[in-house]
Amino acid sequence: MKVAIYARYSSENQSEKSIDDQIRVCKDYIHAHDMSIEDKHIYVDEAISGSIINRPALQTLQIAAENKEFEAVVVDDLSRLSRSNHQMLTMVLKFNYLQVKIVSVSDGIISDDENSKLGIHLRGLMNELYLDDLKKKTMRGLEGQKLRGFSAGEKVYGYYTKPVGELRLNKKGQAKYEGKVHKINEEEADIVRKIYKEFVEGKSLNKIVQKLNQDRIPTKKGLPGGWNIATVSKILKNERYIGRWVWKKYKGIKDPITGRRKRVMWPENEWICSDRKDLIIIDKEIWEKAQKRWFSLKGTWPVRKKAKNTGTKQQSYVHTSPSHLFSGLMKCQCCGGAIILIAGAGNGYYGCFNAKRKTCNNKLLVPRKRLEKAIITDLKEKILTLENISYIYGKVEKLVSSGMNEVPELIKKKKAENEKALQEVRNYLNYIKMGNFSKAVSEALKQVEAKSENLKEEIKSLEFQQQNTFKSPPKEWIKDRLESLHQTLDKDTCSSALALKPLMGTIQLEPVSDSNEDFYSIVDGEKRFKPYYVAHTKIQTLALLDDKDKVSNWSWWWTRSQPIRNTAEIQAHIKILPVKHPHLY
Repeated sequence: MKVAIYARYSSENQSEKSIDDQIRVCKDYIHAHDMSIEDKHIYVDEAISGSIINRPALQTLQIAAENKEFEAVVVDDLSRLSRSNHQMLTMVLKFNYLQVKIVSVSDGIISDDENSKLGIHLRGLMNELYLDDLKKKTMRGLEGQKLRGFSAGEKVYGYYTKPVGELRLNKKGQAKYEGKVHKINEEEADIVRKIYKEFVEGKSLNKIVQKLNQDRIPTKKGLPGGWNIATVSKILKNERYIGRWVWKKYKGIKDPITGRRKRVMWPENEWICSDRKDLIIIDKEIWEKAQKRWFSLKGTWPVRKKAKNTGTKQQSYVHTSPSHLFSGLMKCQCCGGAIILIAGAGNGYYGCFNAKRKTCNNKLLVPRKRLEKAIITDLKEKILTLENISYIYGKVEKLVSSGMNEVPELIKKKKAENEKALQEVRNYLNYIKMGNFSKAVSEALKQVEAKSENLKEEIKSLEFQQQNTFKSPPKEWIKDRLESLHQTLDKDTCSSALALKPLMGTIQLEPVSDSNEDFYSIVDGEKRFKPYYVAHTKIQTLALLDDKDKVSNWSWWWTRSQPIRNTAEIQAHIKILPVKHPHLY
């Protein structure tokens, strides 16, 4: 029997040896039960909580299970799959549906064993209760540290933590101090005072950020040039700098699917407040002036409104109704900011928005028409060609079919089992017709009929997978599709831009200035090299299939698989030739 191993540990503070121990236990079980395991089917998620469902290795495991690459998944215990009872039970049901059983070594549970059903539910409930209890104990421990005057892990720019108290050994045998206390980091405190001083004097946030980055001042993470408006804004609103330390003001709620955290406020009566005169960096007068100016700015800045009757932000007009081919798609590789259309002669110039706001040094502008022509020409003549797309779809088809090789044999086996079950039904009916009816016969008939119905559903599911497997479209269809797309792109309309959005990822524009012989001019007898852009993007070729079968949307299933998306992706690097005299801000 071919099997896979799944292992996980949840915290960066835990030992990575935990993974090795889990794999060792699983391998011992596999060898003792005449199973086989390939190294490629050992799936590991490191430092990821069991309460998160979207784990990279777990998702890859599920895709492999769907492709029938193994018959069982071996784990050290069920909590490795998930600490959430609901998520764990859902996973067990999903794997059972795929005819892949879960083997939990430490729990002594095999999911396809009817006697294990109660054990699975009880173990899932215990794992979830453990997680809830761990959260409470962690919060209680942190709260105790705060009440004793120690740090609870806060990292604040302008301060550092110093270990104090008695040195003890923890449960892991590691030496730990009784706690840590905050102290003022004078070097960072000077930067905080400078930010407040410049802000109160009327300097804009953009100017403050730009100066910090120009001076290569490291952030709290130690990254020189990593300052942005959000970071400076948090400093200007942080009450800790005037000695008011509030803990347990906010709590993080984690999305169980994505793992992303959202901040929500605790009830005010649960806040733990302390006045720390020894940690004051900003005096009260400067603080009040800064808050007064902040409030006046906040009242004038536009706030994005939420869409009516929804909890989501409205999409900007440039995303729903782009005025140009690449509106909203381009980013500056230097700073990550948007590349926008700058007013200018003719059709305008594209440039970095942050450079316009003086927070990025990429000041190179490129004519809109020149950029669009360069990218579209490369797309049509070098990238979106019949040969390229046919080759990629062929690779995708091979990748998909490699996981479908076992399906025909499995269908044949299930049909034989169903025919046997139907024959048993006929035998029972004939036996009853002869007057041999009893409660035991009735129960046996029901069981066989139920077995036959289950087999029919399994056969139907397998046949659906077989019929809807990925098949590369004929070259004639690909050719027509590309010609239609090329015609759409030539129109340079809103529909052209919308056609590009699902096809292309973000376009990163990289400014290049080197001694390239192709890009220079002679001025006073000397070569002057011209800066130019290189556009980096990823072409999502599966997006071309959207119109192939609008009714069943058959291609949607395959686009969910990360390995398939990677195979169908084209990395594009397009040079955008410089103009005679490159424009700069």
